[in-house]
Amino acid sequence: MDSKINQSIKSKNIIKIENIEIIRGNNRLFTQYSYKFLHGNLYIITGSNGIGKTTLLKCICGLIEPDKGKVFWNEMSVEKDYQEYYKNITYLGHLNSSFPNLSVSDNINFLSILNGNKTISVQNDNFGILPYKKHSFSSLSNGQKRRVALSIYNLSTKPLWVMDEPLNSVDKNYENIFLELISTHIKKNGIVIISSHEVHQYRKFKNCNIINLDKIYE
Repeated sequence: MDSKINQSIKSKNIIKIENIEIIRGNNRLFTQYSYKFLHGNLYIITGSNGIGKTTLLKCICGLIEPDKGKVFWNEMSVEKDYQEYYKNITYLGHLNSSFPNLSVSDNINFLSILNGNKTISVQNDNFGILPYKKHSFSSLSNGQKRRVALSIYNLSTKPLWVMDEPLNSVDKNYENIFLELISTHIKKNGIVIISSHEVHQYRKFKNCNIINLDKIYE
């Protein structure tokens, strides 16, 4: 393991993707694409359906490898030690990363441990899930499910937050709570990378960077 890979939230972390190429079937999604993600910044990856938003997120997280090129965390290639790299990431996919037959309370605790955090009591109820803590995850509405998934960010101290369409099915009140979590994280030098069809919610952030994948090869 390389101690340079595992960094605290207060460190000046940098992610760099360098000359990546990703091919899916007959579709070349990225060709020699490079980008640098800096600490204390929010990045919104947007673009039309099928353009590669989720694929790029998974590549950044090390969940898929590019066909060519590399991903670097603080100048270290992440492929040298994925397990150490994962210690720096809290990731939320579009399917909520939850278990349908577990209770809400068990889901929250399990996902927190899985992401390397302490267990979270549902008493920390800024996402309004306390009334459902004994319900099975499968019995919840789509909005409730998303709020359960978002709650893992309450205690995440990992420097890199990566999320795929995090505000799907989330109403305005809880959207604002989530945006406050993001604001706090980037003020602490964290990096937040989000895929989203809509970007207006995020433009209020001073350090918001919009990456429109429809335009990268124009």
